[in-house]
Amino acid sequence: MISYCSHSTDSHTTTGAVEHKAEHTRVSSVSDSSVTEVSKVVNGINESLALMNIIGESPAIKKVRFLISTHGRYDAPVLVTGETGTGKELAARGLHYSGSRASQPFIAINCATLTDDLFMSELFGHMKGSFTDAKKDKKGLLATANKGTLFLDEIDSLSLKSQAALLRFLQEKEYRPVGSEVTHQADVRLIASANCDLDVRIQEGDFRADLYYRLYILSVHMPPLREREGDIDILIDHFVAQFDHQYNIGFKTLSPQLLSMLNRFSWPGNVRELENLIHRLYLCSADSVMGVESLDDGSLFKVSGSSVCVKDESVNGITNASFISNVDDGNYDFSRDKRIAIEYFEQEYVGQVMLNAKGNVTLAAKMCGKERRAFGKLVKKYGIKKDKQYFEMDEDEMMNEDVENLSA
Repeated sequence: MISYCSHSTDSHTTTGAVEHKAEHTRVSSVSDSSVTEVSKVVNGINESLALMNIIGESPAIKKVRFLISTHGRYDAPVLVTGETGTGKELAARGLHYSGSRASQPFIAINCATLTDDLFMSELFGHMKGSFTDAKKDKKGLLATANKGTLFLDEIDSLSLKSQAALLRFLQEKEYRPVGSEVTHQADVRLIASANCDLDVRIQEGDFRADLYYRLYILSVHMPPLREREGDIDILIDHFVAQFDHQYNIGFKTLSPQLLSMLNRFSWPGNVRELENLIHRLYLCSADSVMGVESLDDGSLFKVSGSSVCVKDESVNGITNASFISNVDDGNYDFSRDKRIAIEYFEQEYVGQVMLNAKGNVTLAAKMCGKERRAFGKLVKKYGIKKDKQYFEMDEDEMMNEDVENLSA
């Protein structure tokens, strides 16, 4: 009986223990499942926020967002290309937050600012006393970015020596801090960017082909602003709202004339140049409506000497000039063709600046950084109108007036 009771007690205790374990297992399973679901939600939010920073609705930028969302899922190297100011680091962050490493560190480094020795120290870390200024041990970026993403901006600026060191890590997944004999491992996803054609750099002997092949598994190209039809208005609205929130000095807008003018620029500095210009306009304009007169200082247009070129008809659109047909016909004359090309450029350029300045020669000269008398001579040379009322007409009215003048 006692034995039975004892057995009964043991059986009850065992059953209770089993039930408790089962309950614990079930709760743990639910808990793990909940953690997984929460993690997915958080990663989804991070991805959405990262992609929201890539602003625009043009087909070109929609393709970028699609590639980022797709490539982000694959734990492979990505090469991000594009001109200066197109947003390559934003793309890299989007790739990071779209992938499985989203909850881990994202570490960015600009290779253009580093010498060979500094690059090795920053990337791999160093030991105390390994060089003159090494006062203590320092952990490198590979260790800091472990389990996360390392973004190497402007990788094309690395020397061949630094490229070789980076290639070795990519091949072996191992590295040694400067001054150390101990080998470490790092698990990082590498994203690199370049604002030049790496194929050309390889041909010139300035970039290692084997490193290029390691990096160019997946790629994302950031389009220049001039190829993002309709995005300038969206970006301007975003920047104005951003600065309104930052400075709280009253909401401002751009006049239709200024907005139209900005839409015709080629923007060699791309989104960064546009953002900086809107930033200055917002702070320097005394009125709530920022107009063309806000650009009176002229310095806003002295960027690369080409900001005032329009997208449709500029020196890049010179294929319509008559000298091209001469070349096509095999009728070569360098001096003549050069003169025609220069005259074509001057006429198109001066005409466009005068259009943007509404016929104001002084403002037009400031906008392109030219002395007023010299610019006035070009206006006179090509018979460009200086009548403000003419430049305020719409295109049909301009055409009718020009036809009437020709008929007269």
